[in-house]
Amino acid sequence: MSYDASLLKELKHRAARIRELSLKTTAEAGSGHPTSCCSCAEILSALFFKVMRYDPKNPASHANDRLVMSKGHAAPALYAAWCEAGFLEEKELFTLRKMGSRIEGHPMPSLPFVDVATGSLGQGLSVGLGIALQQKNVVKNGARTFVLMGDGEVAEGSVWEAFALADSIKTDNLIGIIDVNRLGQSRETMHGHDMRTYARKVEAFGWEAIVVEDGHDIEQVLKALEQAVHVSGKPVCVIARTLKGGGLSQIADKDNWHGKPIVSGQGLEQALEEVAQNIMKTPPAPVIARPAEVAGKIVTGPISNQVEPAPYKIGEKAATRQAVGPALLNLGKADERIWVIDGDTQNSTYSQKFGEKYPERFVECFIAEQNMAGVAAGLAARGLIPFAVTFGAFLARAFDQIRMAALSGLKVKFIGTHAGISIGEDGPSQMALEDLASFSTLPEGAVFYPSDAVSAYHCILNLARHNGPGYVRLSRPNSEVIYDANEQFPIGGLKIAHKSAAPALTVVTAGVIVHEVLKALKNVPGAEKIQVVDLYSVKPFPTEELSKLVKASDGKVAVFEEHAPEGGIGAAVARHLAGQISQFKHVAVTSVPRSGTPEELLESFGLSAKCIAETLTKLTR
Repeated sequence: MSYDASLLKELKHRAARIRELSLKTTAEAGSGHPTSCCSCAEILSALFFKVMRYDPKNPASHANDRLVMSKGHAAPALYAAWCEAGFLEEKELFTLRKMGSRIEGHPMPSLPFVDVATGSLGQGLSVGLGIALQQKNVVKNGARTFVLMGDGEVAEGSVWEAFALADSIKTDNLIGIIDVNRLGQSRETMHGHDMRTYARKVEAFGWEAIVVEDGHDIEQVLKALEQAVHVSGKPVCVIARTLKGGGLSQIADKDNWHGKPIVSGQGLEQALEEVAQNIMKTPPAPVIARPAEVAGKIVTGPISNQVEPAPYKIGEKAATRQAVGPALLNLGKADERIWVIDGDTQNSTYSQKFGEKYPERFVECFIAEQNMAGVAAGLAARGLIPFAVTFGAFLARAFDQIRMAALSGLKVKFIGTHAGISIGEDGPSQMALEDLASFSTLPEGAVFYPSDAVSAYHCILNLARHNGPGYVRLSRPNSEVIYDANEQFPIGGLKIAHKSAAPALTVVTAGVIVHEVLKALKNVPGAEKIQVVDLYSVKPFPTEELSKLVKASDGKVAVFEEHAPEGGIGAAVARHLAGQISQFKHVAVTSVPRSGTPEELLESFGLSAKCIAETLTKLTR
């Protein structure tokens, strides 16, 4: 395949401009990663000005091919490419890394061409897989997703989780690109420039591997990328041998230039002079391939309120995790944006009911929670409402992906079942005891901890409608349904599970322990002076409502929870009601639990009905 000389000349010009702007803007900022930008200049030039199909005036369009800049530290090169495409003005690029600028050090979704924040490396391919699934199942116009990765980040296990799943589900509109520039931050990467090893790894995961021996030869790069988009039946990865600082003879392929700008008087002038050799005096206007129209249906707006009521009656026995099935099924019936992402726990979390009814909106990620969270982020970035479901303990492994999705402002929803010590004999490795603490840190997030199947059902519905990320913490044991199916559970609210006309003590709890407290009251003298709060909404926290209740009991509070004392319900109560509490008793899981029956475990930490009764009796004497 040969290309017109004028096209190659223009693409060399675009690559040179990407280098020039990356050098100048990082010099102006006094920080950044210009050498990482220079290694991928030809790749971005070929993508933006020949291979990708997109509307440069509407970067957020669902019709566009998408690019995920997984090597987010090369953000100035991405900004430069969009400047050359005509979307960004050059003067804005010089606000790089300045307070208040959307031209940040690493890409953020404040820019319409950025779907998910990148920079915490090894996450882009999972995100790209989620986006590619949206394109295949919703957009349906042949749109493609490109993911540009650095060679250093492919040491991350989450990258290979994504490689494996993309092959398993034959996502042939996903094109990975590895910029093999040999040098990481502190030393040479694991495989250096051993291109065959990269190709063997990629091929072993079922992908087509296309090796570019010189990633700074624009014709080789263009040929590889155009070959890649014509591969069908499986995903494809272009592996390009480049040089860190490629195109800059004074520093190319040299150590200790990661994350360092080249400044005036210390090589900038020479670098710019070299780059200028390929800059055309009168470049043609860019000719960009336009995308096809969206063939599928893009749904927007709030979720319908026409969702069936909870299928439970007062007095029935059901675990809160059992509400996952009907809640997700009814949400899926009401809104086709609802997707469910599973981590090979679907028969324990009851998410399999959704998969059986809506297989086209169900993704089995297997035991790969980091990839599960990344795929969910990619789906959410393109307007879908994904629920990632697994045991609460296993979400800890994926917290970096969860954090990055939240920083991106995405509506990624997480459901963690089997939380706390009440799961029993499986032991501490399966017991989420830190999940409330971690999820409560998410910006604009919501955290729910329901106590029965009805409240669990409504909390899942609440989370679907919440304009942000969030988490529902669910339990394994069967518990009595204590709320009517039509009871409302507004975000930021609480329920009074046991009322008192003249309270002397306010007990705050949630989940399984609500039932232990209610049983305990039957054996507490003066139980009529105790009011019990079911704190189903941990975030947003019902500060005003709880404050009134605590004031009525003269500031006397007791908290019981099957969570670590740090960052759980007790910590939230103490923080939000600081200065209003006169007496505070906090019973939580203060050491590593052991295997045992739920009853034995609850008793060992003072959380059984018997132990709670003893504690409450002492507090109300």
